[in-house]
Amino acid sequence: MIRRYNKKIVIFSFLVVLLVSLMVLLFFVSPEEIVDKVGVHNGYIFAFIISFFGGFSAGGSVTFISFLIVLVQGGLNPIYLGLLAGVSLAIGDMIMFYIGSRGRELVGGKWDEKINKVSKVLKKKKWLEKLVPIVSYLYIGFLPLPNDILILFLAGIEYPIKKMKWIIFLGDITFALIVTMLVSVSG
Repeated sequence: MIRRYNKKIVIFSFLVVLLVSLMVLLFFVSPEEIVDKVGVHNGYIFAFIISFFGGFSAGGSVTFISFLIVLVQGGLNPIYLGLLAGVSLAIGDMIMFYIGSRGRELVGGKWDEKINKVSKVLKKKKWLEKLVPIVSYLYIGFLPLPNDILILFLAGIEYPIKKMKWIIFLGDITFALIVTMLVSVSG
């Protein structure tokens, strides 16, 4: 119990230090200077890598959005960047969905009962099951919230990946394009 608590403190502290460091860096260094140092081609590579890992944790989404903002302000093409980041984020989310569906077997006890209950309700009420992709797209594509919560929930209730893969891809691309285009038009 104490180990798990210490691990959470270390992870939280790391994320806070990372976020504060990013804010301090952006206070003293302009986005253009960052892109000049990194280079345009490397900027796209970094965007791909950060986007891929951006979906794995709640703190990663803050870093992902911040990095997209910096790269667009630094001069990278917002459409290319949004498409690349969206595809990379979707690949990471699909891996998260796969891991979540395999990890479902490890859930037991009261949680297993609750998850099965939600799954049965969705399967009984077809209109609710048909609503899941629409709500998922709106959540993934338009809300600046971590996708891992929704992805792991859907994987946990064993929602079919065939129905979700295009929703995840379209939602992630939509979100990344919205972020990059808003930054490019705002200046």
